[in-house]
Amino acid sequence: MLYAIFKYPKAGHDCDIEYAKKMGLKKNEKYEVDCMSMGQSYTSIYLKGIEGNFNSVQFEFQEPNGAPVNIYRDPRYNPYLSF
Repeated sequence: MLYAIFKYPKAGHDCDIEYAKKMGLKKNEKYEVDCMSMGQSYTSIYLKGIEGNFNSVQFEFQEPNGAPVNIYRDPRYNPYLSF
């Protein structure tokens, strides 16, 4: 299980900012991550119970125990590190 904290509502492309606003994400709110799709230049985050996907640059991530997670440097989340 992984949590995403909506820390940076003004980060990302204009469409990312507008979509997060449209979907009602609240700054500093913690959301459970359903899944993610990491590409080489863009990572999409899917949140449980919320339609669509969000730009990872808008979030900080943590484990259930509160430990911070760098999804870009962790092979559990970054498929480019697991070879």
